[in-house]
Amino acid sequence: MARQTKRGATRKPVRKEKKVIAWHYFARQGVVVLAFLLLVATVLILRQGKVLPILHVTVEGEFKHVEKAHLVEVVKPFTRGSFLSIDVDKISEAGESLAWIKQVQVRRVWPDSLHLTVEEQTPVARWNKQAYVNDEGELFPASKYASSAKMAVLKGPENSQEVMVSRYLKMNKQLRSQGLAITKLEMNKRRAWNMTLSNNMKVVLGRANSKTRFERFLRIYPSRLKQYQPHIAELDMRYPNGLSVIWKQGQQPDFNGTV
Repeated sequence: MARQTKRGATRKPVRKEKKVIAWHYFARQGVVVLAFLLLVATVLILRQGKVLPILHVTVEGEFKHVEKAHLVEVVKPFTRGSFLSIDVDKISEAGESLAWIKQVQVRRVWPDSLHLTVEEQTPVARWNKQAYVNDEGELFPASKYASSAKMAVLKGPENSQEVMVSRYLKMNKQLRSQGLAITKLEMNKRRAWNMTLSNNMKVVLGRANSKTRFERFLRIYPSRLKQYQPHIAELDMRYPNGLSVIWKQGQQPDFNGTV
């Protein structure tokens, strides 16, 4: 029954609206949660070693210094498990622990295989006659499979191989234009440099300004010294504006003393 106000107006009672429960929203959320739980359960099951186990491991690469069978034996303990749970990083680390292995890339091949691509180290020089070094200055031990007949020998203080390799590669590249190559590059504890070239000539560069002295050698040698190369035993570049020549015994040519 409508109420009557003091002035005689009639106020209709306010009807409260019923709240509508969004069942469809809760149903959708429930489906999402259920799907997520099913996904987690499936992954956990598949990660078990008995489900989708690794059955095949193939290895690709050129093997010169490492025996393929040895590599397979080293990585084998880390290839046991399921397709999803296998730790490919540990397989790579195990393979790369071998001295002459530079990199091992591991790829899963559905549904039960692993494929390993192996890259061996490529030595650019010998290090102190006891090891080899690559173009990044990484050391690895001598190998009975490696031939060092044409490799330069680098000799330097401990932990100096990166600096020496970098400089060796740059200088050797510049010397090629003169038909020369470095067969031995040395740096002593005082950081003084000298090198022996493929024509058996020794070039002393010293410590200070050794790079500038090398560049001076490159300028002077082709025009002033190359003709005397068979007679030269050593060139000493440790002079501000010149050099000194040590001739092979009994082979000093008719030389006026200036270059």
